[in-house]
Amino acid sequence: MPSPHLLLLGRIVKPWGLKGEVRLKPYADSTAIAAGLAAVQIGPAGGDLTRYTIERLRRMGSSWILKLSGVETIEQASRLVGCEVLVPRSAVPPLPEGMYYHADLIGLQVQSEEGRVLGQIVEILETGANDVFVVHSQQGEWLLPATREVVRKVDLAGQIVLVRPLEGMIEAEAV
Repeated sequence: MPSPHLLLLGRIVKPWGLKGEVRLKPYADSTAIAAGLAAVQIGPAGGDLTRYTIERLRRMGSSWILKLSGVETIEQASRLVGCEVLVPRSAVPPLPEGMYYHADLIGLQVQSEEGRVLGQIVEILETGANDVFVVHSQQGEWLLPATREVVRKVDLAGQIVLVRPLEGMIEAEAV
């Protein structure tokens, strides 16, 4: 788990082009978070971080393309694949009460109001109407709409999302 002073912005998924750019799968909600950033910290999950200055950032579909100072070739960019990209929390705008950065929700345990463990959030899909949590349990994967009706409480300190699944939402054998 990253330092509480850092926000996980995303993960580098592949090199982009031949001149050292990388493609980032963002875990944050919008490029507005990264737009004003001058630098990021990059490293393997749980490993040592290296500071990189951002030369350029642009959106490419649901991904971002980053050009980092000192990364000039496809070989250098390839060495960063799989690494996490983190930013200081002080550099991102605070969110209103009841709103959360996607990166803060990834990895949280999902529990029913009755205390039954339903799985863990592994991904968040952005849809037109509302976000959807991808939840993994021992029995498989299922989707949970991130609506006020379903998500009753988010406890970041306790690492739990308390939910009230709608009837038929979760098959008995899926959890």
